[in-house]
Amino acid sequence: MILVVYHHAIHAYATFASINVENPIATSSPVVNGQRWIGFDLNVAFNETFFMPLLFFISGIFVWQGLTKKGIRKYLTGRLIRLGLPFVIGVFFLVPLAYYPAQLQAGQITGADLGYGSFWLGMIRSGFGTAGPLWFLWLLLAFNGLAALLYRLAPPSGGLIRERSNIIFGRPVAFSGALIGISTLAYLPLSMVIGPLEWIGIGMFHVQAGRILLYLLYFLAGTGIGACGLDRSAFRSDGILAERWWGWLAAGLLSFTVFIIMVAVVTDRDRTIASEIAFLICCGTTVLGLTGLFLRFTKKSVKLFDSLSENAYGIYLIHYVFVSWIQYLLLEIRLAPGVKGILVFLITLMFSWGTITAVRRLPLAAKVI
Repeated sequence: MILVVYHHAIHAYATFASINVENPIATSSPVVNGQRWIGFDLNVAFNETFFMPLLFFISGIFVWQGLTKKGIRKYLTGRLIRLGLPFVIGVFFLVPLAYYPAQLQAGQITGADLGYGSFWLGMIRSGFGTAGPLWFLWLLLAFNGLAALLYRLAPPSGGLIRERSNIIFGRPVAFSGALIGISTLAYLPLSMVIGPLEWIGIGMFHVQAGRILLYLLYFLAGTGIGACGLDRSAFRSDGILAERWWGWLAAGLLSFTVFIIMVAVVTDRDRTIASEIAFLICCGTTVLGLTGLFLRFTKKSVKLFDSLSENAYGIYLIHYVFVSWIQYLLLEIRLAPGVKGILVFLITLMFSWGTITAVRRLPLAAKVI
């Protein structure tokens, strides 16, 4: 979640950031700073390779256990409350608040003056053109529904199937090979035809078209690990993956370097089959490396990190509001873009964390977030 906050905090200072004065909510970031730093381009590009698949993968790990413990109906009801309710509330109230600075910055360029009330009503009447970072919630909810269907259709011999699947799930190299191989088949055709960064959807329900099958694959891979059992999989805290996490991360960084060279140097930002394969290798190895890193070192309870863990979901829900407004307030302040990006990240994390800690003291809020 810290990576998510950091990713959005630095977006305004990347060289590719752009303003859409005709449709402010279609900007690459709600606020775009005049000063940019190419170092943030590399940060954003690296995050883009792995952290959404990682979030879907982690989310999937606990699905089968939840379905087994609660049953389909109770599980899906809980998911609707946990994911659907914050999505609806967030889209109606948090997303317009987060994107209003985009309208203010566009107004500085065009001279148009649109109050927040009019801006909010305009978003509602148009059916919302974006859900901001909250798009993850509706797609995750849809994936949970699919997992519930698979659970319902699972044959009585599911235990035997899980035992045999442990041949892949229990071995890091076999698992990563299968993951990267299948992700190549799922991702390449769509990404080459539609484009890896193209968004499609209606109203608030948008998703990256070229990556939707990639996200589904990582979610199902996590679901498979959860069904197999963490202690019997490659993701044991005392397993090879946890011991050699550094090798997977090194492979991820190396493949990312190859990806950047192919895209930025060789093809002048055009993405090819070779560069997309490097992207997929980076994604798979980095997901495994980071998971192994945490399996290796997070074995003791630390009060500060326990608090971050408990409030991480809430931080995700509200952080974009703080990001955009802090970026907007820093527009006219003379600081290096690198300094601004770090400031936005630190202030956003502190304010979001503190706000959610206070909100979760309300019993009803604590049950949802």
